[in-house]
Amino acid sequence: MTTVQRWTGRETRALRHALRMSIRDFAAHLGVAERTVSKWEAGQEAVCPRPEMQAALDTALGKANEEVRSRFVSTAGVEDSLRLFPDADKPDFVSLAQQQTRRMRTAAGLNHEDFARLLASLLTWSPTAADVRNWETTAVPPGDVMLALQSQEERPENSADQLAGLTAVYPNRSELSARLPASMLFDSAREIRATGLSLNMLCQDYPDRGWHALVEKGTRIRCLFLDPDGAAMPAREVEEGFPAGQLSALTKLNIETMLRVRDRLPAELRSSLELAIYDSTLRFNIVLVDGLCVAQPYLTESRGVDAPAFVMRRQEREAGLYPVFEQVFESQWKLGRLL
Repeated sequence: MTTVQRWTGRETRALRHALRMSIRDFAAHLGVAERTVSKWEAGQEAVCPRPEMQAALDTALGKANEEVRSRFVSTAGVEDSLRLFPDADKPDFVSLAQQQTRRMRTAAGLNHEDFARLLASLLTWSPTAADVRNWETTAVPPGDVMLALQSQEERPENSADQLAGLTAVYPNRSELSARLPASMLFDSAREIRATGLSLNMLCQDYPDRGWHALVEKGTRIRCLFLDPDGAAMPAREVEEGFPAGQLSALTKLNIETMLRVRDRLPAELRSSLELAIYDSTLRFNIVLVDGLCVAQPYLTESRGVDAPAFVMRRQEREAGLYPVFEQVFESQWKLGRLL
């Protein structure tokens, strides 16, 4: 069988081309972020994927049909990195990945269900106890799970205190949307809470059918908009340099969008999608998705799309930043008026 002694950016790019996939599709195929694949390929021979991703690439090549393998082998410059050897001599990266999952769970002193909850706080989706059992025995852990485990294992003991749960910072909303799109945030969510001005991430970046699917599977959603007819709205329009009424009209449109989504739900499910408005000085746009929080400050003389975005995760042992923003949301929600 055709195998690779060591995957570098060169072999990774060759496999992607052999599979005739875009970077986005190839990243989804492996279960990693697009930027990870781009980094591999940009580094060419200088950048090697981690051991668990070496295993994932082995698996992707092993499952490919003969036509794909032939294209891969014939790609210019790749043949030198290949050799034929029996399965007995091949490093069993799948077993190593399964062992790492089991070792991390045991070291944490958690059962499968609690370990699944811990992983959910590190990922943008929620694995189950059954998933963890399978990853320890018969299945290959997904790439993002292995990266999460690796980051936890390599994290210095005091880094959680230093960063207080902060995992990423983006300079503006455009960068946030590119790196952490709404679909990645919401598709597997169990609870979504959001407060801000117009909540465009929820109302413009995520389809109506997505909200219907989430509610039907049991997700609870609470959206708190700035009152389009309140006193705080025109003040913010002045700060951002918008014509009078522009942000108000956008917010009304977004509220109508979510009201329409709710009205089309079965009557018994409508209470799972709660909408409210508030009227006070804007300080943060906050989106809480299970154990993940995305917060953007509203800066004076700066439009919301240009504000930096901070991503933080709920921590199991340290207080961190997540509960601070969670408390801000809950306090504002209590002062809001239900629609």
